[in-house]
Amino acid sequence: MEIDYLFAIKVVSMILMFLMIIVVGNIPLRSTAFKGNQLLLELTGAFSGGLFLSVGIIHLLPESMKQFHLNYKSQEIESFEEFPYACLITVLSFALILYIEKIAFIHDHTIDENHSHQVTVINQQEIFGELECPETTKQQIPQISLKEQNEMQINSLTPYILQFAIGIHAFFEGLAIGIEQQVPQCLGISLAVICHKWAEGLTLGLSFKKANTKIQSATIMIFIQGIINPLGILIGWLLSNQGYIITGIFQSISAGTFVYIATMEVIQEQFNKKSNSYYKMMMFLSAIAFISSIWKIEKLSF
Repeated sequence: MEIDYLFAIKVVSMILMFLMIIVVGNIPLRSTAFKGNQLLLELTGAFSGGLFLSVGIIHLLPESMKQFHLNYKSQEIESFEEFPYACLITVLSFALILYIEKIAFIHDHTIDENHSHQVTVINQQEIFGELECPETTKQQIPQISLKEQNEMQINSLTPYILQFAIGIHAFFEGLAIGIEQQVPQCLGISLAVICHKWAEGLTLGLSFKKANTKIQSATIMIFIQGIINPLGILIGWLLSNQGYIITGIFQSISAGTFVYIATMEVIQEQFNKKSNSYYKMMMFLSAIAFISSIWKIEKLSF
């Protein structure tokens, strides 16, 4: 019986990604003695950065350009008249995620120092009125500034904001796997995402742990995160036979997402740290070599 490798890769990817998020994400929540291996985290991060960058530029972007070219060809449009829509969509998807993560959230949760001071004074007047309060009474009242209160509220929301941002990435990662119709490319993208997925679950688990989120709520949120990748794969799978344009658009969006994750998050985070720089660079380059060699698999008969 002939094996459908594309089907197998997508199904196994859905199962593995779900289990990795659920298992790894719950370790920090339930382990009181959990300690991360810093060297392992840094090397894996550098490797996954190389994977994401290579997959975005070497696999997804050329594939999306090919889909648009095939659409032009089917309409008998000359090649010199082709506009690089794939590149444009890739850049726009990069810009969209940049706006969501670096502008939208920061604007909503930035504390205005002057406003904080004014509200603090008003609150004190409401408490003490026009009367002078004895020093002993003032000392008995805990002095918590509005800034500190706001920071506490923001810290409690941080895991949910982080999950929203990671969820966007996870969905488009899954979409890239689901919409892929070539076995070597699908395998390469799946490996890139799986290699990074455990770190994603660990980051979420640690974030909920640090914010002292109730374990029941944190477990539910990690479960929701676990199903986002499989959901993206399933939707991409359903869209994979909807024509050149649909496939090209979603591959371009995925390319922009992968390049963003690589450059703005993983690579920047890892190489801003001076520790183990040479080892991280070796891991980064080895990831590029690995993804590049995936193209050779196309010569194999599946």
